[in-house]
Amino acid sequence: MVGGREMNIRLSYVSFALLIGCVAWQAQAGVVMQQVERAIGSNQAGETVTMYMDAGKLRVEGANGGSQYLLIFDNTKQVMWMVDLPKKSYMEITKAQVEAMANQMSQMMQQMEQAMANVPPAQRAMMEQMMKGRMGGMAPPPEITVRDKGASDTVGQFSCKRYEILTNGQVSSEVCAADPSQMNLDASAFETFKALSEFYEPLRRIMPQMAASGGWSAPSAMDQINGFPVQTIRYEGGKPASESVLQTFEERAIDAAQFALPSGLKKQEMPKMPQMGR
Repeated sequence: MVGGREMNIRLSYVSFALLIGCVAWQAQAGVVMQQVERAIGSNQAGETVTMYMDAGKLRVEGANGGSQYLLIFDNTKQVMWMVDLPKKSYMEITKAQVEAMANQMSQMMQQMEQAMANVPPAQRAMMEQMMKGRMGGMAPPPEITVRDKGASDTVGQFSCKRYEILTNGQVSSEVCAADPSQMNLDASAFETFKALSEFYEPLRRIMPQMAASGGWSAPSAMDQINGFPVQTIRYEGGKPASESVLQTFEERAIDAAQFALPSGLKKQEMPKMPQMGR
C-alpha cells in the first residue's frame, strides 16, 4: 500500500479539487487552475500546484524547490497514476485495487477487534498500539461539521464567504468560498471530481484520516459549502499552519497528451499491505 505520508501529501492537493464536485458547474472547454500552498507567516514562495481537467480526466502537477510530482486520473479507465518525476518512475492504482485494499483493511480491523475482545487490559493496550502502528492509524470515522462564520472577505481578485470545518469539535480548516459566477463558467456539473471522490471512497471509509487531512474534503463538509474554495487554511494543534490560495483559473483547450503517462517511466509496484502477526 502507498505509505501514509506519501498518500496524504498527494491527497492534500487532490482534496482541493474534490470540493468542486459539490458545486454545479461544467466548463465547455478544459479548465486550468493554479494554487500556491505555503506555511502561515512564511516568506518563502511555497509549493505551486497546477490542475488540468477535461472530459473525465484530471492532471495535478506539484513543484516545491527541487521536488516534483505528477498525478493523473482517468475516469474512463478508472485508474490513477502517481509519478515521481525526478526518479522517472510511477505507481498505478485502479478502482479494483482501492476496493481490495479497503476490504483487506476492514477484515484486519475485524480480526483485531475479535482478538482484543477477551484479553486483559494490559495486553489489550499493547494490541491496540500494534494495530495503530501497523494499520496506519485507522480509527472510527471522525465527526466532520461545517460552521458558517457569516463573514465576507476578499482573497486576491475574488470575493468569498468564510466557513470553519470542525473535526470532532475542533477547527481543522477554514475555507473562503467564492460564487462560481466570478469564474465565468457555464453551469452544469464537474463529473470528473465526483468520479474521483467515488474512486477513493472505499479507502476514505476505512481510513478517515484521508478525509480529515483536508477537513472540508469530506463529503459531509462538501455538501454544506456553497461556492468555490479560493483559500483554504489548514490547522494543526488548534492554530493555522498552512494555506492554499487560488492564483489563476482559466478555461481553455487542453491537449489530450496532458492526460497520458509521460514516456520513459519505470513502473513501480504498489507496496503490499502489512500482514497481521500473532
